[in-house]
Amino acid sequence: MPAPKELDPTIGPAARFGAALRQHRIEAGLTQVQLADVIGYSKSRIGNVERGDENPTRQLVELCERALGLDGELLAHWPAVSGKGVAEWFRQWPPIEQRADKLLTTAPLIVPGLVQTEEYARATFAGEPDATPQKVEEAVQARMARQAIFDGSTPPHFLAVLDEGILYRPIGNGSVTLRQLKHLITLTDAAWFTLQVLPYEAACTAMLAGSVLLAQKNGTTTAAYIESALHGRVIDQPDQIKRVVDRLECVRSTALPEYLSVQRIKERVAAWN
Repeated sequence: MPAPKELDPTIGPAARFGAALRQHRIEAGLTQVQLADVIGYSKSRIGNVERGDENPTRQLVELCERALGLDGELLAHWPAVSGKGVAEWFRQWPPIEQRADKLLTTAPLIVPGLVQTEEYARATFAGEPDATPQKVEEAVQARMARQAIFDGSTPPHFLAVLDEGILYRPIGNGSVTLRQLKHLITLTDAAWFTLQVLPYEAACTAMLAGSVLLAQKNGTTTAAYIESALHGRVIDQPDQIKRVVDRLECVRSTALPEYLSVQRIKERVAAWN
């Protein structure tokens, strides 16, 4: 019997669910055939889902939960797999993000989602005018699932340029923001993460209108994602990408280098009251 296909859970939500399903099935001592018989699906369907080649249905997830004696471990993947918690206009971006070897962003208002703590993300979504507990939790889980791209053996490099105002803006209560800033300081020890702060004194206005995220592969920017308060859009036209890249480089050139940026954040943490 051939060895099962190696799974890379960082590829995307379907792959993460497939890896989790395989792990729990093996721990339960079941083969794919046995699990398929219990839940009334075909072995090929179970195989496709475990390989990440097919998204599971909600029914399949719930049946697997019961058959494997689980308590929400598989259902926790449902928001990311189903796309719940993710705005329709954003769904084009995650596959681009997952193929990139470098991501660059400027953030004028809040900490970028890819490095948010769970409580910071929850407080951010809870502030939306149409927020409900279910919508907030679905959005939080989808956001946390995106961060799995940094868990693999070769995570993309992530460069974030944060406006200094983010260090002072309370999200939720003050302690949520404080813990978020401490989290950023901790992340700077990771080889894949680079942080710059755009100080007030830079007087740079190139990216104040909203956040921008660039995806690069082999040194070439393949796409950009631009977000406003109401919606976002993916840009893949070379001339438009160049304009975004030029503006981001303008911001980077006026931002503090990383060691001074980290020092600025540490000073803010120490002075927090």
